[in-house]
Amino acid sequence: MKLRSIILAVCLLGLCASVAAQDLKPVKDKGTKLFGYQDKSKNWVIQPAFTQAKRFNDGFAIVEVDGLKGVIDETGAWVLRPEYDNIDKYNKVGLCEVTVKRGKTKYRGVANRAGELVVPAECHSVSIDKSEGLIMALKDVEVPRAGLKSLWGVYRFDGTELFEPQFLTSPSFYNGRGIAKSAFTGLKGVIDLDGNELLPFEHLAISSSFGGYEVLTADFVRRAYDSRMMKTSEFAYPGYVIPYDTMGDPVRAAAWHKWPVGFRFHRNNLREVQVTRDSRYGNASCGTLRIDWGYDRFVRFEPVRDTLNHPGLMLCHETGDYYTLKAVLYERDGMPAGELASWGWIEGECEEGIIYNAEGRETWMLMRDQNCPAIPSFSTPLTGYRKIDNSDIQGPLDISSYDIGRLYDPSRAADRYIEIIEGENLGISSRLPRPAPELRMAGVIDKVNRTPLFRRPFRMGQVVNCKTMHNGESIEVRLSDNLLCGIVDRFEDPSYDFKGEEELFWGPDNNYTVWLSLEPVHRSVPELIEDDVYNTGRRFELVLSLYDERDQYIRTIATVPAPDFFVEGVLVFEKAGIALITDHGHGGRPGERPDSRPDYHPGSHHDRFGGRKITSSEPHLAPKLSVLQDIQPAGGRQPGRH
Repeated sequence: MKLRSIILAVCLLGLCASVAAQDLKPVKDKGTKLFGYQDKSKNWVIQPAFTQAKRFNDGFAIVEVDGLKGVIDETGAWVLRPEYDNIDKYNKVGLCEVTVKRGKTKYRGVANRAGELVVPAECHSVSIDKSEGLIMALKDVEVPRAGLKSLWGVYRFDGTELFEPQFLTSPSFYNGRGIAKSAFTGLKGVIDLDGNELLPFEHLAISSSFGGYEVLTADFVRRAYDSRMMKTSEFAYPGYVIPYDTMGDPVRAAAWHKWPVGFRFHRNNLREVQVTRDSRYGNASCGTLRIDWGYDRFVRFEPVRDTLNHPGLMLCHETGDYYTLKAVLYERDGMPAGELASWGWIEGECEEGIIYNAEGRETWMLMRDQNCPAIPSFSTPLTGYRKIDNSDIQGPLDISSYDIGRLYDPSRAADRYIEIIEGENLGISSRLPRPAPELRMAGVIDKVNRTPLFRRPFRMGQVVNCKTMHNGESIEVRLSDNLLCGIVDRFEDPSYDFKGEEELFWGPDNNYTVWLSLEPVHRSVPELIEDDVYNTGRRFELVLSLYDERDQYIRTIATVPAPDFFVEGVLVFEKAGIALITDHGHGGRPGERPDSRPDYHPGSHHDRFGGRKITSSEPHLAPKLSVLQDIQPAGGRQPGRH
């Protein structure tokens, strides 16, 4: 009982002192023009000594002396001496943020009520998580070849370092666990208050879910973990390709997608070449390269350090290292299948592609057009041919010192790493099968699929990009000779999106096909296809799907609303910028299989819409199911109109 009385008395004294401190008011002395503190009786309790002063809060007051701020207690004693450009008031856990300005840069730290700097004022930003008992701080750390870089670390309230600065963003903690993003890879992991990694930093995305986590790994596997961090489910997205490996080398990272590094070459656009030996290098004879291509294997060309003094070495002035260009064969999923050339160099380039010397024993032609003819041999001009200077990496690989130097910065290197993962796997979510329609809709769709438009495949050159231009009552449609697909990959649980554009690959022998299908849509949008045939009250959209030569589904190219025009056998989707050419014979125009022409010359497409033009005064097609069923190849019966 006596102990309880003592404790109560101490608490009352503290409360009285606190109340007394709150009763003190900052007052400016008329004589000295300085601030002090007076009680209710206007007696000086703390003598005037400050150029600025604020009211007491929980027994502490922020004051200013000659432009610098400090903190005093109710007796006027310094808790934090006036050495700071700014001080926030103490929060409920007894911490405050302090700021020091050095030059034009502000540095922040965290102090406690004892006047100790638990985190020195050396940070660009601090974040105090009161519920978790943590401080997140953005500090400068020395990174080799990059100098000082700002990274986030994690600290306890007493200043103990849980995680040294290594994160790209401030970790987000909840219930003792935090999701953090590595500054060196851009990948995410899960950490806890004891300094442990509960999930390694190998994930593109992580979302909290019912006390556990939903994650998307860097190899596009979706996993679920419960509150005990036990894996409960796993789903691998089809079509994942092991990406180009940077090996932590900034030269390799900078070279990715600098032509030809990082691109996938198949048997139709990688050929053995014999060049006409004259001063102009006018023509080249391309033949089949003797490689075991297996099924959908591809070749990547990769710069690697070389210490054996091979011919054609490229010097990197930034690092002083020499590089050679090797050729590696990969399976369709990116697994290595063998090394084709351990060293080599680029002899020259032209509009059609690049000539590569493989170990001094043979020359190859690397075609820019990935859908080159699949015929065994053909001739091609070497338009605008120029010989390549291999003395440094700038000439053959177009890599500058800036490209390399910036990748020593952890955040830029992390961004590049993620860019490579996404770039190598663009369109992966479109490889998922389309949802099956409900029973009633399945019967309707089956009937529609028996009509001419849905019973025929579209081949290379028959699914192309288009551009429409309106001129009064007429319309001009310009057709490309290839198809660039704009792709948005969306993942849920966890949420993760990325987008890009890629040219559709029609297979190693150009024999992939696109088929149309119909899909019911639950929303009522006027632009979509209305069912005026079976009167289901539903609307539909068209799905363009790619299949291989074995009629196995590969991916969905696009979903489009109703077609806008049907002109000269060409079905035009104006908003999507896609056209379907329904007739087979054009005599060299889009829609013809390019590899069926012996005079075909592969090359780069500088003018995407430099091919066929169609001009017509035909009005828009009505967005109705009956219109689709009436569409016939060019020259046949025309569909219904508005």
